[in-house]
Amino acid sequence: MPRTRLLAKVDSAAARGVAVTLVSAPAGAGKTMLLAQCWRWVHQRGDAVAWLSLDDYDNDPFVMWSGILRACGRAVRGLDPPAEVRLGALRPPSEAGNSGFLTAFFDALSSLPGTLWIILDDVHVITSAAGLATLAALIRTEDPHVRFMLGSRFDPPLLTARMVMDGQAWDLRAADLAFDHAEADQLLRSHAIDVSERDLALLLARTEGWAAGLRLAALSMASQDDVGAYIADFAGDDRPLSDYLVAEVLTALSDDTVDLLLATSVAETLTPELASKLSGRQDAGAVLARLARDNALVYRVGPAPTAYRLHGLLRGYLLAEGSRRNADAQRLHHIKASEWFAEHRLPALALDHAAQGGDWQRVVDLIDTHGLQLLLAGDGSSLCRIVDLLPEGWLARPGTTLIAALAALESGALASARRLIDHVGRRPEVHSDRRLQLLHTTALLYEARLRGDRSDRLAELIALSDVPVSGESDLALLAAVNRGILRIWLMEFQRANADLEAALRMARRDARDALALECISYLAVCAAALGDFDAVERRGDEAVELASQRGWSATARMAPVYLLAAGAAWQRLDSEAAAKYVSLVSTIDADLEPEVELSARLLDASIAFETGTNRRDAVRNMRQAWPHDKPQLLPVSIAYFCLNELQMALSVGDGFATAEVVARAERLLGETGDTFVMRALVHAHHGRKAAARNVLAPVLSGAATCVVVNCEITAWLLAAHFAAESDEPARAHDALLQALDLAAPRRMYRELMAASSRVKSLLVRGEGRFGEHKKFVGGFLAAATATRGADILPTVSGEALTARELDVLRDLPSLLSLEEIAAAHVLSVNTVKTHLKAIYRKFDVSNRRQAVDRARELGLL
Repeated sequence: MPRTRLLAKVDSAAARGVAVTLVSAPAGAGKTMLLAQCWRWVHQRGDAVAWLSLDDYDNDPFVMWSGILRACGRAVRGLDPPAEVRLGALRPPSEAGNSGFLTAFFDALSSLPGTLWIILDDVHVITSAAGLATLAALIRTEDPHVRFMLGSRFDPPLLTARMVMDGQAWDLRAADLAFDHAEADQLLRSHAIDVSERDLALLLARTEGWAAGLRLAALSMASQDDVGAYIADFAGDDRPLSDYLVAEVLTALSDDTVDLLLATSVAETLTPELASKLSGRQDAGAVLARLARDNALVYRVGPAPTAYRLHGLLRGYLLAEGSRRNADAQRLHHIKASEWFAEHRLPALALDHAAQGGDWQRVVDLIDTHGLQLLLAGDGSSLCRIVDLLPEGWLARPGTTLIAALAALESGALASARRLIDHVGRRPEVHSDRRLQLLHTTALLYEARLRGDRSDRLAELIALSDVPVSGESDLALLAAVNRGILRIWLMEFQRANADLEAALRMARRDARDALALECISYLAVCAAALGDFDAVERRGDEAVELASQRGWSATARMAPVYLLAAGAAWQRLDSEAAAKYVSLVSTIDADLEPEVELSARLLDASIAFETGTNRRDAVRNMRQAWPHDKPQLLPVSIAYFCLNELQMALSVGDGFATAEVVARAERLLGETGDTFVMRALVHAHHGRKAAARNVLAPVLSGAATCVVVNCEITAWLLAAHFAAESDEPARAHDALLQALDLAAPRRMYRELMAASSRVKSLLVRGEGRFGEHKKFVGGFLAAATATRGADILPTVSGEALTARELDVLRDLPSLLSLEEIAAAHVLSVNTVKTHLKAIYRKFDVSNRRQAVDRARELGLL
């Protein structure tokens, strides 16, 4: 594997005049391979380069110098024959620090035309005082024509640290040698192994970029049928890897040291105190410090206090080996670790080790005491996993069971949560303990959110959850969040906003970021319901930033934010962005509130109408997305999606869908301004202008209020169309300004795009007459031109295709003549020609082929 980025660093250091490069890293890190590549790289560019792999015999200065002289003689051969002769004439000294010999050695190289590189591998085998003194004298002798590279498993006692500080040396460590993403990918491809980005990232995480681990994994993967499954299970007990670890790492350690590693490997991070508790050795910290210093795949972590960790693959091997040797002892080590973490107020780790040790009494005690704290800290999935491990009968306490239910709800496991709650019952009033009562109530509220339960019982639970319990700030926070969200779905928007604002303050005060994110997300929903779109945007940006910082972008808490962002993009005619946000909702693997899930389905269907190839199918899919019973949607969402669907149905001439949409709106919304506007759209589509104006009048006068602003904008755009059609330019302009007053602050282009061509002409011709809305109108016209939103079909009479025109249009792709089309529809040929001319005019085309092409673009065929 070419380590180009590392060779570039070596070259840069040499150019700066650095004399010594120390490559210090554990076994299998790729030290020798890097030194070999450096040898080849120096040799190919014409410089002299000497290589010597040291062994135990080189602890004798005479033996070491004999090897160095032979290696240097081979290096200068052909480049400087006199230097080769002079080197051959030197007699190796038998003692260290012979200054006269060193002078003669460097004098022998003085005529060399370039630089001599001396590469010494396995420096760690030099342990004698004489051998170390020989090396120290060699590398400390300053000669501008000589560069040294030293490869070692640990830092040799050669004062290299002082040389690094003085700029005479520099070092490459295990972290530098670790393979990066591109190098790991290239290594696997050299073995004809092609893996996904996700699997490659997982393999890199498991191996930590350790060259030997990657190489051995690649060798094993070459014979695997399911590479992804192999990577998922890859650990230190993989046979080739375990053999390597034993041969190259553990064999070099004493039995006592290996026993210490076996005992301490149960903990991912070790302090000296914890290591002593697990191993029973007071010197455990000193042993770990020595292993870290010797690069034995043990690393020091953090600046202070001192802590250590084992390389993941070494730890995996030790855990497997510990279980093989003595499983009972392994469980006891886990229990000791649990005790230690509990004493040091680290409940998540204490709980995990108690579960691994099978100490179920400790597990339920920890859940009872710290479960809520862990849940609010974002450890709900871990809590669920541990609860699933509990043997039957250990969830006897109501408090423990309810915390387990909350953890299941937090993880989106609605069915599991329901079973746990049923185990306790559904009457929190029966508990005399107020904490237990509030815990029970909160679990029921959370479940009601996800189940879509909006029964009368919900109001009782909300009232019961608003009773404070002293000393239970986490529980009060969780209750407030669920109470606020449910009040949104009950349309108590002001009270919901107050609950969520209070909960957000508590969450920020106590650093409960996960619940803070949930509060922010639903405050955005509340703002949307109240029509405060500036707040929607502000809260959405806040939620996205917090989620990205914490790695929570794919959690259920972000679903409302993505949905609102999709709706905003849809209103701005950015279908691509809208589809992206809706897809983010669909990738969340958890049970969502029914309101959120249904809204995502309906918005996805709306986007498909505009971006798909068959608009009639899209209308049918939109209709099928609605549930048969009363949908779990806010009135504002019902009005919004019904208006969308009605415009879609009218544009493709689907009379059945048109009637169904209006009937649904009347059933779910009643006699609101929204239903009046929808009826007016249907009248306008069929050319019933008087009827359309009559039904619009209460909306325009303010006598009938619209639930959603989109309908109010549509009402004024229809008024502008009728006024323009009646040649009343002043009234048309005034009505258009009323629509812009509503649309511009919210950046809502969608209703303008659905308006008639007369209204769009008013926007184009009225440039300079829109005052503060000039920028908004310009933005709309640019967006309408640049996006496929320009293909939204008109729905008013005279511009929309009539039912007869749609029937004729569907026969145009056939080879039927006009006479045959007329006969099929029991029409005269002249009538068919009239319909055909109307189609050409409305499509702005001039012949039958162009009309067919345009209809296909619009998804009508």
